[in-house]
Amino acid sequence: MALGERGRNPLMPRSTAEGAASLRAAGALERDSAVRCPDDMAAGFLGGFTATTLAKRRLTRPLYLRRANQILPGAYPFAIARCRFIDEVTLSEVNAGLDEVVLLGAGLDSRPYRFADRLEGLPVFEVDHPASQATKRARLRRLLGDEPRGVRFVPVDFTRDELATEMARAGHDERAATLFIWSGVCAYLPEDAVTAVLSWIGAHASPRTSIVFDAIWASVLGGESDLYGARELLATVDAVAEPLRWGIPDGKADETLERFGLRAERILDDEYAIARYLTRTDGSVLGRPFGFGVLLHARVVTRPGT
Repeated sequence: MALGERGRNPLMPRSTAEGAASLRAAGALERDSAVRCPDDMAAGFLGGFTATTLAKRRLTRPLYLRRANQILPGAYPFAIARCRFIDEVTLSEVNAGLDEVVLLGAGLDSRPYRFADRLEGLPVFEVDHPASQATKRARLRRLLGDEPRGVRFVPVDFTRDELATEMARAGHDERAATLFIWSGVCAYLPEDAVTAVLSWIGAHASPRTSIVFDAIWASVLGGESDLYGARELLATVDAVAEPLRWGIPDGKADETLERFGLRAERILDDEYAIARYLTRTDGSVLGRPFGFGVLLHARVVTRPGT
């Protein structure tokens, strides 16, 4: 997902990565901590002024959210739930003991910098398309003054490059206990690219290795799904020239993961996301997330002799 591309509609984000960051920036301003997005660095990663930068200012945030909810209903609550879920898994896995952390299609993910104290001493790899990564690194220097030494940047085009080769060259150890974070990426990749990535992760040797990621139900891809927000999402990604390409057969997450040597530890649908991440202190609900989005945490199934 190239960060520098502009959609045809000036009210749309430059890319899905930029759009997701703006949703997180808006979510970080929620007054109720029970539903607040924890990404307090998202605003700093947004580029020059566009409609999406309205998200990071309290005075203009209501205008941004009103427009965002019209264009893509469900995106704002889903972005908050996704961020909170992945943060929760990340910190839990770090506490349990890790050797490495790998961000696949890192985009404008801020976790290596928000969690710098918790990740200290751990190799952290940011993997992304070369163009997207160049934009991210420029924004990092603007925001932090320099690039943190503990992060290794690995330029990879998932549709062309051999991920295992590039990661080995960067110093990744397939025997190490590794957490892979894959946020907002796999739905935009062709099936063979997703299969290659998940199969490679499933072949890792450590029983502590796992992946946390989000996906969509495959019924959305045909354009006929009546799941909440599906048709609007298709129109939105088409406007920024990043079409949806891969999804999990509806309700078949366990079976899909097993094909890649992975075992599901947690699978969250929209109803669970509302109950755990989107209910305010007073019991009211922040909003209804996408009906087609699924959040997953899956661990490598180790085999005898590995």
